[in-house]
Amino acid sequence: MVRCLLAVVFIMLSGSVFAKPIPLSYFAKDAEFDSIKLSPDGKHFAAAAPYRDQTVLVVIDRESMKPVNFFRFKKNEHVDDYYWANNERLVFTRVIKRGWAEQPSSYGQIFAGNFDGSKKAIIFGYQAGTGKASRVSRRKGAVRAFGEILHMLPDDPEHIIISSQHMDNDQDASKRIVKLNIYTSRRHLITRTPFGNMRVILNAEGVPVTANGHDKDGRERLFFFRDGNWDEVSQDEELNNYNPVSVSKDGRKLYLSSYLNGKTEALFEYDFKTKAIDKIFHHETADVFSLIREPENNSVVGVEVMPGHVEYHYLDRTNAFAKTHAKLVKSFAGKSIKITSRTRDQSEMIVFANSDKDPGNYFIFNNEKKSATYLIGTKSWIDPAVMAERKPIQFKSRDGKTIYGYLTLPINLSKKAPLVTFVHGGPYGVQDRWWFDTTPQMLANNGYAVLQVNYRGSGGYGKDYEEIAYRKRSSLIQQDIIDGTKWAQSLPQIQDNKACIMGWSFGGYSALMSPLIEPELFSCSVAAAGVYDAIEQEEEADYSEVDSVAAQAAKVYGSDEQLLKKESPLTYIDNLKIPVFIVHGGEDKRVPPEQAYLLKEAMDERKMPYEWMFKEKEGHGFYNEKNREEFYQRTLAFLDKYLR
Repeated sequence: MVRCLLAVVFIMLSGSVFAKPIPLSYFAKDAEFDSIKLSPDGKHFAAAAPYRDQTVLVVIDRESMKPVNFFRFKKNEHVDDYYWANNERLVFTRVIKRGWAEQPSSYGQIFAGNFDGSKKAIIFGYQAGTGKASRVSRRKGAVRAFGEILHMLPDDPEHIIISSQHMDNDQDASKRIVKLNIYTSRRHLITRTPFGNMRVILNAEGVPVTANGHDKDGRERLFFFRDGNWDEVSQDEELNNYNPVSVSKDGRKLYLSSYLNGKTEALFEYDFKTKAIDKIFHHETADVFSLIREPENNSVVGVEVMPGHVEYHYLDRTNAFAKTHAKLVKSFAGKSIKITSRTRDQSEMIVFANSDKDPGNYFIFNNEKKSATYLIGTKSWIDPAVMAERKPIQFKSRDGKTIYGYLTLPINLSKKAPLVTFVHGGPYGVQDRWWFDTTPQMLANNGYAVLQVNYRGSGGYGKDYEEIAYRKRSSLIQQDIIDGTKWAQSLPQIQDNKACIMGWSFGGYSALMSPLIEPELFSCSVAAAGVYDAIEQEEEADYSEVDSVAAQAAKVYGSDEQLLKKESPLTYIDNLKIPVFIVHGGEDKRVPPEQAYLLKEAMDERKMPYEWMFKEKEGHGFYNEKNREEFYQRTLAFLDKYLR
């Protein structure tokens, strides 16, 4: 096993060796490394790596470059998130694939162990310590609760901050914020949140500062933690127009986000002493995508936005980390970068660099030498040289609005390519991004042009851009998808009479709805995990069980039965003129498999042509590599049949 892992860990990238098209298994395979992190003293690496039917956490001694330990669970159990708590100890979580499902699930346990394998323990959860799990939280030992790591307390080598929610409660029930000893599993209660569906912001010392979220009635509420109590901000206060995102390193300022006049999201500073709120960043086209933070203390030094390609903007160019980050962005030209970890003395850091054509590689950067050395790749079998460029695009909708998206064309085009419109899920608040996207690359590698539309309703382009599409799944959103398809067909590289539409989840919904609205536009449809009867969906989906989430769903989808019937593709099924490839998983909780059977039955009754792929153990999306490969094989055969 050691030899196998070392061969994977330290293999170096070679030149271009793949012929087009490359095997579909290359696209279906999981990444060989999920992440890699540096210990605070810089003496060890920790990396999460798939191995057979597990994901193991391997610890590597940097001096010898040999593994010193592997943390692993039983068959079908996988290390998930992991962190260096101090120089000797790692904290990590687990997900499990049960026999009835391919999609992993978590039981909220938290584990810890020294890098050499000693002092391994379950430090939180129903099997923690010894003794029988109890619903009533004791100070140590087992507790029937889900745990989530909130803060690693880098200045406290023995404790972390977690949130805890009892297994017997729903997501709207209050959570406990707990200080947890990573050696003894002893717990100290800090506070309980006002309700469950909340985001808690902690300061650099791990002390709660704010909590905000939606209560069971769907109301958005904001609280400040003062003197051990949660004080609610009244609805008429200006602060209720903002969303807390972080606290400054010195604790004097709170970073907030808010949409400017319904347009794109801006970043603000709130001064705790003066109560002043000042705008510090705003982009005219794109929302704040993420914050650039110093690795140890989460201090905000910059902003990442994605109007098309990735852009970085720095709030304080005199900050040492901001300077280093800017130099790395320049050095990795054409790439997006992320710092995964840094040594305590700030001499070295792990840099992850990826792009539209590159799934990503890890490098170690030496701050003194100003040099980066290659470590490992996430998918070393993918050669960026044979991947296609994902070009940011814009077009005008029928009502004159600018719509955004991406176009991926096959490389070395010698003739016009048939088009696949690949629709993202959501729909609300989700967006297609510039980074490497496996399915479009697979399609482009096999000769198809791929259009991805960030239709209105998508996130990333402002409040109005998203909210104008609420309760308009079957109208405005589909118009944007249809208009984008027609725009793409007008391009000289793309066939004007050959197009298929495909997608998962809301993309699967659209893969049926758009051809029902424009029966002559598409030649075929690949509808995966889609909703086809909106009334049935609102009664059976997993989110209907959580009041706060159900209230939000009613806000964006609607709850009126007449509207839901109008939003249902099956209402218009008689308009269908093209074959459909129906794909679904038997363990899908988000969109239950009954949706696929309803569509199948409707098409059987009308003797309409379709193909069927149903995987009993899969959930909302395919997690098994062999199932993904089969899906790609059958999708290509289906597309070739109707587009070639």
